[in-house]
Amino acid sequence: MTKEQKLCDYLMAKHVGQDKAIHSKKLEKRFDICPRTVRTYVNNLRKAGVPICSDDSGYWIAKNSREANKTVKRLDNFVGEVNSARTGLAVAAIQMHSVTKITEENVLITVRVG
Repeated sequence: MTKEQKLCDYLMAKHVGQDKAIHSKKLEKRFDICPRTVRTYVNNLRKAGVPICSDDSGYWIAKNSREANKTVKRLDNFVGEVNSARTGLAVAAIQMHSVTKITEENVLITVRVG
């Protein structure tokens, strides 16, 4: 069994509901993994449909749709922030292109409204 599956099983057995959240540092120590690996495992499990929620208190398995929806909303906010940073970087690349006359690179900007 992989560490990712062990983490999933552990959360499902001991951390269902926000009131039973476990901080990332405890998961790192328990599974002997780094912070980035915890995030990677959680993201992989979420993509597979495991309802892992999170906030400042840690990670837990959603016990109802309200808990899951709160984390979905949090993630939506992250997506917006990342998209804004990406757009800013793309604009900077375009500005650099016009100054430095780089012709090998093309930048496509997609703006999501609403």
